[in-house]
Amino acid sequence: MRASCVVRRAWAFFLVLGACTPATTRPSFAPLPEALHAVINAPPARLTAVADSLLRADTVPVRFVSMLDAFLETGEFAGTYRLRLWADPDVPGKARVTIEAVYRPFEDPSRTRRDLERAAPPGSPGQRRAEQLLAALKDKLGVTTY
Repeated sequence: MRASCVVRRAWAFFLVLGACTPATTRPSFAPLPEALHAVINAPPARLTAVADSLLRADTVPVRFVSMLDAFLETGEFAGTYRLRLWADPDVPGKARVTIEAVYRPFEDPSRTRRDLERAAPPGSPGQRRAEQLLAALKDKLGVTTY
């Protein structure tokens, strides 16, 4: 085999390898067990875009949103409350959505932010906002019950 052919094949291999990235913008942790769940009648990216527009229209600060990874995180509101939304594919055209409402009862610079977060208690501003967002997504996009 000629050297130029080997170089070309190696170049093609590294080009393909470089195009595949395992990187994601989603956090490395899973949602808390108290998070809200539903199956919404929309693909994950569309669901994330609609959630983003609903929150922004309701003046909740959105800190980060990724349509590609179907993940959204708000900034802090009503004190130290924060929402996170994960949208995962279910069947074609539907997404399994998880909405987590958390708060930080205290600050400790020696610990990570996630270590300090607790599930928002029932009736709190964070939990109410998560319930309102889920209800608005169900109304706007539809919901599937298995």
